[in-house]
Amino acid sequence: MMEVGQICKKIAGREKGRYCVVVKIDGKFAEISGIKKYGMCKRRRCNLKHLNPTKFKIQLKGEKQEEVERSLSESGIIKRLNLIKEKRRKKKAKRIVEKNIKPKKNKKKPEAEKDMEKSEKEVREKETKKVKTEIRKEVKKNSKK
Repeated sequence: MMEVGQICKKIAGREKGRYCVVVKIDGKFAEISGIKKYGMCKRRRCNLKHLNPTKFKIQLKGEKQEEVERSLSESGIIKRLNLIKEKRRKKKAKRIVEKNIKPKKNKKKPEAEKDMEKSEKEVREKETKKVKTEIRKEVKKNSKK
């Protein structure tokens, strides 16, 4: 049975596999919350069928997000569930890398090479047409026999 303060794991939806805390229950739905930097669910309304209760339960001091986060961190549940802080990407490092990489310049091929490529393509196309016509002739001969 779900109760307020129950630690649950989502078993369906976008946040499948993440942990959350039940903040409020309204019939078939529950309002859940968590600490995002630890990979928990964000605050939202969720169907009770999508939650799998764990053996852990905490005392919530209130329904506000700050109070939920405080009670989660004070209870030590984060260590018990082996949740790790998600590393945020550093934008500065990314910008520096982008500046150091120079775009590749398109080297233009000489016209003689372009003409050779075109002529090679034309030769290939003619050969494939010849082969196809030969195959058609053989098929017609075999069908007449």
